[in-house]
Amino acid sequence: NKRTWLYVSLAGFFLTLIVFVIFILFSARAAEYGITKSIYYIALIPAGLFAAAFLFGALRSYAKYTGENKFGKLELTGPVVLFCLVVVGGFVFAEPESTFSLTVRVSSQADNSIINKGELILDLGKQRLVRQIDGNGEVQFSDLPAQYVDSEVKLIPKIEGYKLPSLDPIDIPESKVIYLALEKIKDSTLVRGSVLDPTGNSASNAVLNFNSGLAACTTDSIGNFSVWLPLAAGNSVLLSASINGTVKYREYVTIPETQPIIIKLK
Repeated sequence: NKRTWLYVSLAGFFLTLIVFVIFILFSARAAEYGITKSIYYIALIPAGLFAAAFLFGALRSYAKYTGENKFGKLELTGPVVLFCLVVVGGFVFAEPESTFSLTVRVSSQADNSIINKGELILDLGKQRLVRQIDGNGEVQFSDLPAQYVDSEVKLIPKIEGYKLPSLDPIDIPESKVIYLALEKIKDSTLVRGSVLDPTGNSASNAVLNFNSGLAACTTDSIGNFSVWLPLAAGNSVLLSASINGTVKYREYVTIPETQPIIIKLK
């Protein structure tokens, strides 16, 4: 009877609501794997079932669709018409903004060998995406907004012993594949340590600058920092530390091999 179909419709409505809430909550993670559209399509199925149950069960509606294509004649009647309209129409007309995938292939500039360890950061508008380089030396950035197809992007490698030959932005080619050839750093040392304020407490968000732009980093919430310097241990560098734009420390320090550096601000 109509009341039974009404209960079925209400159950379908809440099921649809739950599915779409889950879709919204986990859409960012789904986008990382490039399956956003697939999940959205699946989410439309309970919406189509709920709409068909309500209109044809509770309201006793009727519908018929007849069409022809190269495969022959198609005739649909009853609830299946609305189900198809919701699922197909929702996917076609309410489709999320079109996206594209960008592939970055990382290699060494010296011998063209594949680099398959480390991370790659992509700055795209206000987005910052971090991906691991896979065993083939590739990084996939999926579901990027289509508005950036013809724009420039900034790629930042976090790979031990390598750096970008140029800091200029990179144009996205028509093939959507960027070949990133990195320059090998002849000598590099990982410098780590902590920054203390004049009272001896940890200084968070202190900006450290080595040799006026050779390398820079910011301390974490407990005043610790780590940064790769393109110099061998034993070299002397000018280190400056600032808080909110004000320089609180500026002295020459010797790059240690392993021991941390302790910096006390003035």
